[in-house]
Amino acid sequence: MTVTNDEEDKLSGMPDTDTEESSPNESELSENELLQKKIDENHDLLLRAKAEVENIKKRSQKEVENAYKYSTESILQEIIPIYDSLSLSCSLSDEKISKEQLDEGNKLLLSMFQQLFEKNNIQEINPKNELFNPEFHQAVSTIEDSKKEDDVIAEVVQKGYSLNGRVIKPALVIVVKNKD
Repeated sequence: MTVTNDEEDKLSGMPDTDTEESSPNESELSENELLQKKIDENHDLLLRAKAEVENIKKRSQKEVENAYKYSTESILQEIIPIYDSLSLSCSLSDEKISKEQLDEGNKLLLSMFQQLFEKNNIQEINPKNELFNPEFHQAVSTIEDSKKEDDVIAEVVQKGYSLNGRVIKPALVIVVKNKD
């Protein structure tokens, strides 16, 4: 039996150079490998970016929690000495303190609170003889007063307070309402 060149090539495992095969050649294979490598790199970058975003979210949430938790710390450091002074004055017996000393102590405490308010941008709302404004005042009662116009505040029952222009406690007031 005679073996032809084609048969000999097939037996030896050598590719047939005359016929085109369906398998990719080396340049196509290396191009596919490069594309796969790029895909893998981009996937890795995506996973890293996603992890970084999650870390930023967690850090931000912790910072917000801490800011909320400790936001009152600075004002409390200013209030504690006032509380300590008030506690001390209440612990003194009647024989050790005179009315003048008590008045002086109260004025000192009031002064300390006023400094605290100024430093923290807290303003008093004391609207006597002003027009009633529901954004800043809360009417607790009305009275008749022919000497004053309607909706004028005749009396302030309790002062109100605002922080940086925002009302944190409205003033409790009595408003003039005359019968027509």
